[in-house]
Amino acid sequence: MWAIVLATMLATGKPTIPLIMSSYSTFDGCRKELIRVGDIGGYESIISPMVGYAVVKLEEDKTITAFCVKDMRGI
Repeated sequence: MWAIVLATMLATGKPTIPLIMSSYSTFDGCRKELIRVGDIGGYESIISPMVGYAVVKLEEDKTITAFCVKDMRGI
Protein backbone atom coordinates (compact mmCIF):
# COMPACT_ATOMS: atom_id res chain seq x y z
CA MET A 1 0.00 0.00 0.00
CA TRP A 2 1.02 3.58 -0.70
CA ALA A 3 -0.30 6.79 0.86
CA ILE A 4 -0.24 10.50 0.05
CA VAL A 5 1.19 12.47 2.95
CA LEU A 6 0.54 16.20 3.35
CA ALA A 7 3.17 18.14 5.30
CA THR A 8 2.92 21.82 6.22
CA MET A 9 5.94 23.87 7.22
CA LEU A 10 5.06 27.16 8.90
CA ALA A 11 7.22 30.26 8.50
CA THR A 12 7.14 30.67 12.29
CA GLY A 13 9.00 27.39 12.74
CA LYS A 14 6.17 25.97 14.86
CA PRO A 15 6.08 22.16 14.35
CA THR A 16 3.15 20.56 12.55
CA ILE A 17 2.23 16.90 12.17
CA PRO A 18 2.14 15.41 8.63
CA LEU A 19 -1.21 13.88 7.66
CA ILE A 20 -1.99 10.75 5.65
CA MET A 21 -4.58 11.92 3.14
CA SER A 22 -5.42 8.80 1.10
CA SER A 23 -4.15 5.29 0.31
CA TYR A 24 -3.50 3.46 -2.98
CA SER A 25 -2.61 -0.11 -3.84
CA THR A 26 0.28 0.84 -6.14
CA PHE A 27 2.95 3.53 -6.28
CA ASP A 28 1.84 4.42 -9.80
CA GLY A 29 -1.73 5.03 -8.60
CA CYS A 30 -0.48 7.21 -5.76
CA ARG A 31 1.76 9.23 -8.07
CA LYS A 32 -1.03 9.76 -10.64
CA GLU A 33 -3.37 11.04 -7.91
CA LEU A 34 -0.61 13.28 -6.58
CA ILE A 35 -0.20 14.85 -10.04
CA ARG A 36 -3.98 15.26 -10.40
CA VAL A 37 -4.30 16.92 -6.99
CA GLY A 38 -1.33 19.16 -7.79
CA ASP A 39 -2.97 20.39 -10.98
CA ILE A 40 -6.29 21.09 -9.28
CA GLY A 41 -4.86 22.79 -6.17
CA GLY A 42 -2.29 25.03 -7.85
CA TYR A 43 0.71 23.05 -6.63
CA GLU A 44 4.03 22.86 -8.46
CA SER A 45 5.25 19.35 -9.36
CA ILE A 46 8.84 18.63 -8.31
CA ILE A 47 11.21 15.71 -7.89
CA SER A 48 12.71 16.04 -4.43
CA PRO A 49 16.01 14.36 -3.53
CA MET A 50 14.48 13.44 -0.14
CA VAL A 51 10.93 12.28 -0.98
CA GLY A 52 10.94 11.73 -4.76
CA TYR A 53 7.86 12.84 -6.67
CA ALA A 54 6.10 15.64 -4.78
CA VAL A 55 3.90 18.69 -5.22
CA VAL A 56 4.63 21.96 -3.43
CA LYS A 57 2.62 25.11 -2.78
CA LEU A 58 4.44 28.18 -1.44
CA GLU A 59 2.45 30.75 0.51
CA GLU A 60 3.55 33.76 2.54
CA ASP A 61 3.20 32.07 5.90
CA LYS A 62 3.64 28.39 5.02
CA THR A 63 4.85 25.80 2.54
CA ILE A 64 2.63 22.79 1.83
CA THR A 65 4.17 19.62 0.40
CA ALA A 66 2.42 16.39 -0.60
CA PHE A 67 4.25 13.18 -1.52
CA CYS A 68 3.80 9.40 -1.69
CA VAL A 69 5.12 7.05 1.00
CA LYS A 70 5.07 3.29 1.48
CA ASP A 71 2.40 2.50 4.08
CA MET A 72 4.08 0.07 6.49
CA ARG A 73 1.14 -0.17 8.89
CA GLY A 74 -0.31 -3.29 7.26
CA ILE A 75 2.97 -5.18 6.94
